[in-house]
Order: sequence, then C-alpha cells, then structure tokens
Amino acid sequence: MVCGCVCLLAGPPTLLEAQQHDTLFGAPAPPKADSTTPSRGTDSLSVVSGVRLPAPPELARGLTGRTATLTADEVEARGVNSLAEAMDQLPGVTTSEEFDVTVRGFSVSPGIGIPQGVTVYIDGVRANEPDAHEVNFDLLPIEDVEHVDVVYGPSVLLGRNSLGAAVNLVTRRGGPGVEQEAEVAGGTFGRYELRAQMGGGGGPSPWDYYAGVHYEHSGGWREETESRVTTVFGKLGLRQGKWDGTLSYSGAFNRLKQAGSLPESLFYANPRLNFTQGDYFAPIAHLVTLNAQRPVSQSLRLAVNGFARSIDSDQFNANFVGLDSRQRNAARQFGGAAQLSGRVQLGGREIRLLGGVDGDYLNTNVRIYAIPPGEPDSLTEWITTDQVDLGLFAGANMPLVAHLSATAAARFDWIHLPLQDQLEPSQSGLNTYHQVSPRLGLTWSSDRPRRVQEFYAAISRGFRSPALVEVGCSNPDAACPLPFALGSDPPLKPVVATTYELGWRTRRHGVTGFDASASVYRTDVRDDIFFVASTVTAGYFQNIGATRRSGVEVTASWSLPAGIQLYANYGYGTATFQTTATLATTRDTAGEVVHPGDWLPMVPDHRANAGAWIPVRRARSAGEAEIALGIDGRYVGQQWFRGDEANVTSELPDYAVMDATLIVRLREIQIRTAVRNLLNLRYANFGTYAENPTVPGSPVQRWLTPGLPRTVEVSITREF
Repeated sequence: MVCGCVCLLAGPPTLLEAQQHDTLFGAPAPPKADSTTPSRGTDSLSVVSGVRLPAPPELARGLTGRTATLTADEVEARGVNSLAEAMDQLPGVTTSEEFDVTVRGFSVSPGIGIPQGVTVYIDGVRANEPDAHEVNFDLLPIEDVEHVDVVYGPSVLLGRNSLGAAVNLVTRRGGPGVEQEAEVAGGTFGRYELRAQMGGGGGPSPWDYYAGVHYEHSGGWREETESRVTTVFGKLGLRQGKWDGTLSYSGAFNRLKQAGSLPESLFYANPRLNFTQGDYFAPIAHLVTLNAQRPVSQSLRLAVNGFARSIDSDQFNANFVGLDSRQRNAARQFGGAAQLSGRVQLGGREIRLLGGVDGDYLNTNVRIYAIPPGEPDSLTEWITTDQVDLGLFAGANMPLVAHLSATAAARFDWIHLPLQDQLEPSQSGLNTYHQVSPRLGLTWSSDRPRRVQEFYAAISRGFRSPALVEVGCSNPDAACPLPFALGSDPPLKPVVATTYELGWRTRRHGVTGFDASASVYRTDVRDDIFFVASTVTAGYFQNIGATRRSGVEVTASWSLPAGIQLYANYGYGTATFQTTATLATTRDTAGEVVHPGDWLPMVPDHRANAGAWIPVRRARSAGEAEIALGIDGRYVGQQWFRGDEANVTSELPDYAVMDATLIVRLREIQIRTAVRNLLNLRYANFGTYAENPTVPGSPVQRWLTPGLPRTVEVSITREF
C-alpha cells in the first residue's frame, strides 16, 4: 500500500497518460500491490488534464499550470473520509472543521453564504449545487475514485466558476479478471465503517464492471454530532468496435448532525460543546452519467457525455438568536457535452485542435421555514428557478521552435437565471450573464532522457456567475435572515478573475529520484462577490470592486534506496482587497471600511507540508509480513477572523499538526492504523465574530471552531 502524502515522483499514469492508453473514463482498478511500497501520485506543471472529456495528450500541452494528482492508494492509505481531507496535503490548500477548503485564496464549501471559487467534477459532471454553488463533500464517492486531478487557476476548457482551481474525481472502472475487496474499520468517538468493492471484465468479453458500497457511522467528537453516510457506486463499461463507453450511477443517503463555532471562553474551557445542538443536514442524491468516445477519422476523435442528477435535502438550523429555521431543497439537473479533437497540418507544422459545446438545465426549488417554539413550521420563502447554461470552447496547440510550443484557448458562457418567487410573484426577476474567457500559454521542455526540465508562462481568465441565493439576497436595505430570505434584489455582477502564472519543474531519474517544482502567480479579481453579515443572523451579498490573490508555491520530493520516500511543499499567498469599500459587520453597527492591502479573512499567509514513507520491514518470502510507516506534518499560518475584514483586531493563531499511518500486510490481508493529530494539540482552524447570548447584554465576541483532537482508526482489508 502507500503512504499518506501527496508525492511528486513518477508513478502510476496520470489521467492524461491514462488517456493515451485508451482507459479514458476512469482507469481500470489496478491489482493491489504485493508490498507496502507506495504507488506515488504526481504533481505536474506543464502537461495538464484540463479538459472535461478525453483528448489525445498532446492537445493539453500548453494548457500550462500547476496540477496535482491524488491516487486511490494515497487516499486509502491516509484513511481520509472526504475530498476535503484528501486535499489537505496539497500545496496552497487549507481546510477547516467547518469543511471550508481554500485553494489560492478561493473557497469551496458546503456552507451557503461562502462565495465559491472552486469547481468540483465527477467524471466531468459538475458537482457544485445549483442554489449557491456549494459542494457537499459527503455526497462524493471518494472511496470509488481511481484518482483525483486538481488543476490550479482558471480552467478555461473545464468550465465556468473555476477561479482558484478545478477538481475532477475520476472514478474506477473494471479491469481484466475479477477483483473483490472487503474492509471493516473502527476507531475513536464511536466511529465504524464497512466497505465492499468488486470489479472485473476484459478478456474476450467487451464488457467490464465495477461496484462499490460504503457505510460509515460516527458518534462525533463534539456533542450531538452523530453522522451516518451511505454511498453506492456502480459502473458498466463497453468496448465494442470503435466505441468505448461507460454508464455509471452514484448514490448517497446521508444524515449529518453538525456543530459550529464556540465563544472563545467556551473553546478553551470545553471544545467538545455544541452551542447549537439539533443542527443537521440530510441529503439524498443520485447521479447517472454516460460517457462515450470513438475516432471518426484518422485525425479526428469524438467524445460525448450526458448526465442526470437529483438531490433532495433537509437542513435544520438551531439558532441561538432568533427563530430556528429549516431549508428544504430539491434540484434536478440534466445536461451533456460533445467534443471533437484532432490535428491538421499548417505551413509544415502540426496544429492540434480541440473544440466543443456543453449545456445543462437546472430546476431548483428552495423552501425556507421559520420554526416558532411549540408551533408548526411556517413557510417564509419559496423560490424556484429553471436555469439554462450553454458553453462553447476551443483550443489549439502549435510548436513554434524546437522544445517550445504555444497554446491558445477560449470559452464562451451564457447563463439564463430566472428567479421565481412562488409566495410573492412581484418579487420575481430575470438575470442573464455571458462572458468570453481566454487562455494563452507558452511551454519549453528539454528532451534529456534522465533529467527533464520544463518552464511555462500563462495568462488566463475565469468567470463565475452569481448563484441563485446570491442573486436573491443582495439588497443591503433588506438583509436576509439566515438561512436566507430571497427575492428579486438589485442585480449582482459576475466575477471575472485574470491569472498570470510562471512555473518551472525538474525531474531526475535514477537510483535516487528527485522531483522539484516552483510556481509564482497573481490573480486580479473584478467584482468579487462577498457575503457580509449585518447582524448575527442576517446578511447580504455584494460586489467588491477589486481583490487580488498572489503567491509562490515550491515542492520537492526524493526517492531514496530501500524504498524510503520524502516530500515537502510550501506555499506563501496573499489575498487582499484592492479597493476601498464599506462592509457591514457584526462588530460595529456602523459597518467597517476596508482599504487596499487589507487581507481577506480565513486565508493564511504561510502553508507548509512535509512527510516521509519508510518501509520498516520487507517480505523475503510470500508468507512474511511487510510493515511500513508514514508520517505527515502540516503548518498553517495566521488568518484574520471572518467579520474583521478591516484587520483591526488580532489574528487566528497559527498551528501545526502531525499524522501517522502504520500498515501491516500479510498475503491478502492488510491492517492499517491511522492516527490524526498524533500529538493531540489543541488549536482553532476557523474564527468569526458573533453575539454571545450567554453573557449579559449579548456582546459581540470572537468565536472559534476547534480542530480535530487525536483520533485513532484501525481497518482490516481482505482481498479475494
């Protein structure tokens, strides 16, 4: 098995390399290794899988930018339970117990009210929810992925809304023979897990299959935070003639009790307290995806996909100020994409081309209820929308001189977003957005066989249209009671982000392997959408004229004799306002004024990861056990509190956490022991300002979200 780190050495094929070998819709689930030597993931700078549908790898050359790939073995070895946890070791990524994930200063979160700047895909189908572009990480089939590709910066050919990054989960596909695996796990705080997977196919049959089921229960380490997660995944593949296609289903049936932040005094006295007991989120989701591709000539290839997705959710919010509330959402999505890729000769040079169209229809139904004590639920808001999204994209790559190539790509998006108020039809409205997003890049690479050098430069533009909740809650004179009181408020402008990036990478092969990379970036954002809380239970969205994210990322890894592997990465980033603006805040009824240079909240300046994978004992015969140890550490710098955008109080303290994994393997049985927060350090990874009703006068105070204490999980996996 593998270590729990994001490593940079050469290893299994990346998505792009897998495409070259015709495993285009999720590589075949590989046989488990017969040792505990890790199968390493990759961090690629210049050859990017930045397209939603399969294409020859040469077409992506020049779609330059930093990417990282997490393999299924890496995710499994660390014992992570969600995509957010899996990304925690990547450069420039920060997570919190609020399930917020920040990439280069842009957020993706299950929380409504967090402006989202990262897009998540499952086999090329967008997983961001239609009401607020949030991502419910518990719905993603992380146990059934073959690998996860993280593409940093705007992703012109992947789709809209990718300002800071795009993440694509590539699910497993059955391979030759029959493979079966079962796992049982248990750990601290009443956690236990059951998982089973099987797959097969190939040989004389054109069919292949894969199926997985997963059940997880946890009592939660904080009061009243019991959770129950059930996911089901299946994929049927067919290679017949020139066609290669898959049909997959993903389902989730979950119920999560939630805990939020605590007043600072209670955080230090008893971090296990849950100040809003009774909060829960209960979603039911289904996703059906069809992918297919075939050559249409010697130089052209067609790829298509279609999908249908539904989600019904019930979310209860226990408010310590004001009435409790319930939000019930129902969303239905249908869509697809088609893409042609190929090559032509022009002036004696081979031009690689790609172009296509995608679109979807989204029917969203949002109902919000107030819950007076001892009385029936009262429907306060009922909003529906029939949204239509259309996109056109194209790209071309051309060699200029030896070792140097150029790429140009562009995308046009059109979004039709009507807001229909079912209780007050006069509040209905129509919003239409459109934008062209270009990308230009240069890539230079050497062809030395034992030492690869690559340099790149790129400029790209990303676009995010306002979400339904943002459109319906943007009037500062009528702040929305949480979760939200929606209506046809003043229009919001779409967000436009322009990123400039330079990068370098070197890779050396031999007895001792070495891989290093560095990148520097700057993203200028126009009309950033920001949620401001005017009171502890009310707020609204507004455009900010200009903000900026900039930084540097450095990574390195070593592969030493005897199977020892080391890695380290570091990121320094800034996220600042670039205009003067007045924001509402719970700290001051008169609001606060931010100035150019003030930091955006909850974005750390420094972020570092380091770790090692050490084979403790190697098997000399088939009957001997193998033992391996993985150590991972991460450091997160100081962050400004949410609600202190003017940076006038003190920052959230920095913190460091260490994790460890021990794997013992004997024939078909593997025992994994994973310990998170090995030293059991107490820290906070989120901070905000809110009223404290437990203190006379209900003063506005600092609230902190405690980080996870030490947890231990032991799993036993049996292969058949």
